[in-house]
Amino acid sequence: MSKKRNEQRRLALQELVGRFERNLARQEPSFFAEEQFEELLNHYFERGDFDRTLYVADLAISQHRYTPEFYKWKALIHKIHLEEEEAMETLEQLAIYAPNDEEALLLRLEVYVHFEKNEAAKELLDTLHNRVDSDLKRGMLHYFDGLILLQQGHVEASWAALTEAVTLDPYQEPALDEMLNANEFSHLRPSFNGILLRLVNDDPFNHLAWFYLGLWYDDYGQDYKATDAFAYARALNEREPRYELDYADKLFDLNRFDAALRCYDRYFNFPDAEGSYETHMRVGRSHQMLDDLDKARAAYFKASEADPGMFDTYQYLGECYAAEGKWSQAIHNYTRATELPNHTAECWLGLGLCYSALNEFAAAEEAYGKAISLEPRYSDAIVSYAIFLADNGQEQNALTMMSGYLEEYEDASLLYGMVAVCLISNRRSRALEYLNEALAGFFDDREMLLEWYPNLREDREVDAIFKLYEI
Repeated sequence: MSKKRNEQRRLALQELVGRFERNLARQEPSFFAEEQFEELLNHYFERGDFDRTLYVADLAISQHRYTPEFYKWKALIHKIHLEEEEAMETLEQLAIYAPNDEEALLLRLEVYVHFEKNEAAKELLDTLHNRVDSDLKRGMLHYFDGLILLQQGHVEASWAALTEAVTLDPYQEPALDEMLNANEFSHLRPSFNGILLRLVNDDPFNHLAWFYLGLWYDDYGQDYKATDAFAYARALNEREPRYELDYADKLFDLNRFDAALRCYDRYFNFPDAEGSYETHMRVGRSHQMLDDLDKARAAYFKASEADPGMFDTYQYLGECYAAEGKWSQAIHNYTRATELPNHTAECWLGLGLCYSALNEFAAAEEAYGKAISLEPRYSDAIVSYAIFLADNGQEQNALTMMSGYLEEYEDASLLYGMVAVCLISNRRSRALEYLNEALAGFFDDREMLLEWYPNLREDREVDAIFKLYEI
């Protein structure tokens, strides 16, 4: 029965909105009951269409002049639009019809604080403190008190007020958000962990406190604790899309791609899920890391639709096509990446590798050169370029270039790359010298050599040297 009633309400709202929109398009008058106006106001507000919400509020006031709720809506939208004069004027009209209404007074307080009318706000706060008796409303008052104190530069007193706000109302999210994100609280934020732990200890079913605990752990680099906290939040409230999304993002950060994709799928099943560039990129990267390249590309295309100006979308598309040996498509996407702002040397390296695969010497050489010019110590590009030269009969140029860079600096990629270049150039004894040096300094990175020179997997002498360093 519950599902049936929900469906009936959805259809009724759909019909109501449709009738309103049709009348508006035809410039015909609309007449609605108060309850219908409330439905319309909630509908447009939840969609973030504040201009239409304001239009509906004005229309409702014109037909139901003595109903305070519609003035509240109008004042709220003017506040959101930063229209101070209009907001104050609407509040004065509201005071005529609801002079003692607590919600109206709380809205007035919210507008005062928003526009930093601190004296008027403090005076109204004192009035409300003597009037309200529920913990929820008292928690809200302490929240506004904290905002006023923060505007006045009383940081510690503001923190104490916000702490009291979430103590009285553990679901007072604006206070939690302020404590987590306000720059002024950076020196106090480490103690926020203790406040949140107290909230979840007092009420283990407080999904909002678990969620903010996850955000706090995430900010402080405690990935596993953040993941656990997000998991508790989503388990306690399965209807909150952001809980699912933040949990999916943490699974992605921890390279748990299968689990992340299941959560992203659940997230996109929410009616109000947003297909942002970042989310589509994470979905695509997850599929790519699992070698499901068709799904990866589909996600990257969605990311490019969400934000066409991001170079890494095309970089990863290039990687997907290159992994299948589809060099022309890979080159097309890598080229698009290099044409966009803020692209990295990695894009040029990908382009160079594709041209190398097609034996287009001049184009490959140019791409490698641009990668190295963008990042002069980009060892992967240096080694790839050197191997490319050696493969094309320029062994001495490759060895000279690698030796020059090794005189400047050493890292695992450069040393193991030098081993590969020496082997390609038939300098085996020299290669083994560099191999011993690389293993002595970068033993854990030894797989790099097999990536540069896969034939070594069957080389018994090299395998024996590896085993010497494993002891």
